[in-house]
Amino acid sequence: MANFNTHLNTAVIVTGLGSAALLSAGHVDLSGALWLWFLGSIGGLLPDIDSDNSTSLDTIFNLFALSAVLLVLHYITTELIITISFVELIVVPLLVYGFMKYIIRPIFERITVHRGSCHSLLFLVLCALLTTQVTWKLNDQSTAQAATFAWLAGGFILFGGLIHLLLDEVYSVDLNNVTIKRSFGTALKIADFDNKLITLASIVAIAGLIYIAPPTKQTIIALSDWSNFRFLS
Repeated sequence: MANFNTHLNTAVIVTGLGSAALLSAGHVDLSGALWLWFLGSIGGLLPDIDSDNSTSLDTIFNLFALSAVLLVLHYITTELIITISFVELIVVPLLVYGFMKYIIRPIFERITVHRGSCHSLLFLVLCALLTTQVTWKLNDQSTAQAATFAWLAGGFILFGGLIHLLLDEVYSVDLNNVTIKRSFGTALKIADFDNKLITLASIVAIAGLIYIAPPTKQTIIALSDWSNFRFLS
């Protein structure tokens, strides 16, 4: 199994190249490309969220907590249109962070097993669709650009996660002794069919997210045009 640094560095490099290609082709602006790069890098760590006390788990939950804080503050100030005081700016993030760290994380650690449901294509698709939906809701849903960027955001989560699973499988092969380790096949799998309840719940959630997903027609048309891409100036 590849270690934390290998997962992170590979995801950063590969998804960075992907976001740079989209920027060069004019599909996203600089801020969008940087955000996609960030999401792809997070996706590269995402499957190890089921590994208790791991560096990946700590990193991912800290980033999740930060994202939750920003989303809550965004909702309060833009949707509820409430002006919050200096003290509230301190208290609200602390409450959200504490909720993520001391309530959500222990529950997640209890119900997950390493290389279980989170190390599967089904989990990555679920995370990608969730990211697509959240990104779309946070932008102007009336524009085709918002839908396109939402799908790109979800796609980069999926892209980074696939890199992680592929690395785990590659590291399961001992090239020196030409042998396959016992861990081979436990990372890159469709779903964890040993846990039927979670698998079924994931399938239902994916079906629901597909039903309410942003439109795809304009996204496919936009991403099919690479005429502006320049490899060299």
